[in-house]
Amino acid sequence: MFLSSLTLSESKDNGAGSLENANGNAPAPQDFYNMDADYGLSGYHQPFNSTTSLVWELPVGRGRRFLGGISPALDVLLGGWQLAAINSVYAGDPVTFTYTAGTAFAVSGIQQDFRGANIYRPNLVGDPMVSEGQRSITNWFSKDAVVIPTDPSQPFGNAPRNNVRGPLVWQIDMALSKNVTLPWRASQMEFRLEVFNLMNRANFRAPNGNRSAAGFGTITSTYDPRQLQLGVQVRF
Repeated sequence: MFLSSLTLSESKDNGAGSLENANGNAPAPQDFYNMDADYGLSGYHQPFNSTTSLVWELPVGRGRRFLGGISPALDVLLGGWQLAAINSVYAGDPVTFTYTAGTAFAVSGIQQDFRGANIYRPNLVGDPMVSEGQRSITNWFSKDAVVIPTDPSQPFGNAPRNNVRGPLVWQIDMALSKNVTLPWRASQMEFRLEVFNLMNRANFRAPNGNRSAAGFGTITSTYDPRQLQLGVQVRF
């Protein structure tokens, strides 16, 4: 069995949930007097998602194309295996640019979210993405294109929500499984070997989007490396 699907989508809103504020995606508007400035791509926005799956009954063992005449004992080891794999490719994590305001901004009392924290986004004066040939995990965003406001009376920048993303995520997961009929009560035993991130690819998380941080535009974490899991299940 072979199945492949590609989903293209767009999701917009004007704010995130209280506990869904990763990568600068704040749970409250930047400026309560300008709600339109917060309408944009949501944290759930995933522009593309490509998923391909495969299930293959390996043609090895008694009654199959290869080694069809092996003994029952050897067939228990070599025959009847099933291979399943899932290849997933989707867009990287969204990032909303922010900056840490100085004392003059913080005491102005212009805006606070429901938890008492000020939320500020900087100004964009150009394309914030470093050109593809120069982009790296230590240089993902252009510092020159992301500018922190200097006037405390105008602290709210024009940077939209979730308008930039980290590297795409690509992962292959695989499972090798086999059922063996046991000689009592028509029970079965299943053996499984599962491998997550088969190619051990470094899938990077979101870049640092805080313009005030020394590590702005750098990526310092990844999703999980390759993981192996063995399982045995007996069904009566």
